[in-house]
Amino acid sequence: MHPNLKAYVEKFEDDARKSGSYRIRIGPAEFIFLERVWGPLFQYNYEGLSAEYPLKDAKGGDRFVDFIYVRGGIRLILEIDGYTTHARNISQGDFEDHLERQNEFIIAGWMVLRFSARMVELNAVGCQRQVQQAIGHWWSLAHGGPHSSGRTQVWDIRKQSVTQLALRYDGYIRAKDVSRELAIPIRTAQLWLNRFMKEGVLEPVVHAARITNYRLKGGIYV
Repeated sequence: MHPNLKAYVEKFEDDARKSGSYRIRIGPAEFIFLERVWGPLFQYNYEGLSAEYPLKDAKGGDRFVDFIYVRGGIRLILEIDGYTTHARNISQGDFEDHLERQNEFIIAGWMVLRFSARMVELNAVGCQRQVQQAIGHWWSLAHGGPHSSGRTQVWDIRKQSVTQLALRYDGYIRAKDVSRELAIPIRTAQLWLNRFMKEGVLEPVVHAARITNYRLKGGIYV
């Protein structure tokens, strides 16, 4: 087990015991998500990610979600559903309550991602991609300005691609990374980064009086 994951789990269990919560353990599927999906995607940095988090519903009751990620304007709910828990032997009333619960989260401004336990275990890379896309989308909405048609929309897509790539590198990005990953000339990659810097999406990192790379503004990267 990675030491950062071990510390995350131990802190969760210690905080749960101190608060008297009846949810004092991270489940097996949720642990696999932390170990195989979130950990490798963000270099085992779990800042901003909370497990077994209670959210108030429209009636004032607590609705526990497996994980929430809140940072720099991002409001993301991540649910890991076991097949036997969520798909079999469920009553019509429970099924409808489940749907109502998710609708309430979305109406309240949360983005909701749901994975099955099997997806997390057997397709961790696919889950990583969707988490990365969701966070990149949130970041673009928060810092990229309104979307429009035509050429502006093309730049929105490019901006989101660069944002997602930077998130893989702890919030930092270089022209050669963009060139390699997006298969564009390095001069084009530099023009993109300069444009996004002028738009306030990126800020330069200066060393010895020259820009060595860029980082995402807003402090939402992990």
